[in-house]
Amino acid sequence: MRLLSFATGLVLVAALAPVAGQQPVPTVAPSAQPTDISLVLSQEGGRRVALAIPSPKAPASDVVEKDLVAPFRSALTGDLESSPWFVLADAALHPKGFRPPATREEGDAWIASGAQFLLDTQIQAEGTNVVVTAQLVDLRTLRPILGKRYSAAGVSIRRVAHTIANDVVRQFTGRPGPFLTRIAFVSDRDGGRGKEIYMMDWDGENERRLTFHRSLSIAPDWSYDGSKIVYQSFVSTPPGLYWFSLSGGTRNRVPVPTELNSAPSFSPDGKMVAYAGSVRGNPEIFVVNLDGSGHRRLTNSSAIDSSPRFSPNGREIAFTSNRQGTPQIYLMDLEGANVRKLTLTGNWSDEPAFSPDGGRLAYACRNEGDFQICVLDLTTGRTFQISSGPGTNENPTWSPDGSRIAWELQRGRSTQIVSAGVDGSGFKVLTEAGNNGYPVWERTME
Repeated sequence: MRLLSFATGLVLVAALAPVAGQQPVPTVAPSAQPTDISLVLSQEGGRRVALAIPSPKAPASDVVEKDLVAPFRSALTGDLESSPWFVLADAALHPKGFRPPATREEGDAWIASGAQFLLDTQIQAEGTNVVVTAQLVDLRTLRPILGKRYSAAGVSIRRVAHTIANDVVRQFTGRPGPFLTRIAFVSDRDGGRGKEIYMMDWDGENERRLTFHRSLSIAPDWSYDGSKIVYQSFVSTPPGLYWFSLSGGTRNRVPVPTELNSAPSFSPDGKMVAYAGSVRGNPEIFVVNLDGSGHRRLTNSSAIDSSPRFSPNGREIAFTSNRQGTPQIYLMDLEGANVRKLTLTGNWSDEPAFSPDGGRLAYACRNEGDFQICVLDLTTGRTFQISSGPGTNENPTWSPDGSRIAWELQRGRSTQIVSAGVDGSGFKVLTEAGNNGYPVWERTME
């Protein structure tokens, strides 16, 4: 996270000093305390809740606007606008003042802008700290259903906005949104022929480099607790599997006897990885503990078996194979038995990714033309495509709340990471520097 420097913090706090005529955030009286109402929404065919999110109240200052108000507003509206639960009322229709609305007439003025709820925020200083106050008001009853104060001490103002957005989603659904999660990915942005592992926030901000092999390092995967990343690297011969802890960063090689080792996938308990390894030139699926023990071969076919991915319950592994002709996705038990075919359409299906609840499978699909991103409902067998337009779409990955999918999109000579809702809405380009691919969303949420 981008930390506010001590000097910058002093400037911002000074700029946030109370100004003449500015009204402080009112203390919530006992009779107006936020209620414990939790409005549980259903995404299936439900209407989105209309939110009004005006710019946060803050002293007029170029420093405050640039370093606090603008990034806060961008992050907060970007988060909730991308959520499948909400639609934002047009800011041009917001009434002046009435924050929060105190009378029925004032509430109706906000409702006339197309909103059902008002998310009112204020940025202010308390001593040497920056504090954000947020209040979510039901415009029908004029009662707050959420009211909290957030400290920005030691973290970026964008993180405060992400935290507020998570709390708003939790208020309506019972679960937080993905706004504090991260995506690991591969990039060549630092030049040369190598590729390294990077990490960014869920919305593409705060990008930072994680590996420094000066070689080809690809195909990362998060452990389910978010503490480790495993990946494939060509830093030595044959290509190997490596992992590191995000708290320590030391690189560790997974000792395996196979060659051309690729596509590692963590088991849910974090003790082993599944991967594709070559046996006398033929790719097969294996599992192994991080220390090299417990090495087991799961497939034994003359076909090419690749791209293994553990199911969230840890009892099954999806993988790609051309054992019946064109590459399709199969499912097998952890012991390698009970192999069954999952995808039945198209001439190439690859790179399976389970949804967090294990009920759906995203994958790269091709019938004719470019690869697209498809989603298979494992209960009904229904398949639908979420990507569109020209370009090659590959390597899908789910947000930990199951509301969005990120993938790599190649158009011309540029490959970038994009994301969209599971229905294809809210398309967003997350990267722009260099070429970027192999995204994998961390599986943990705050």
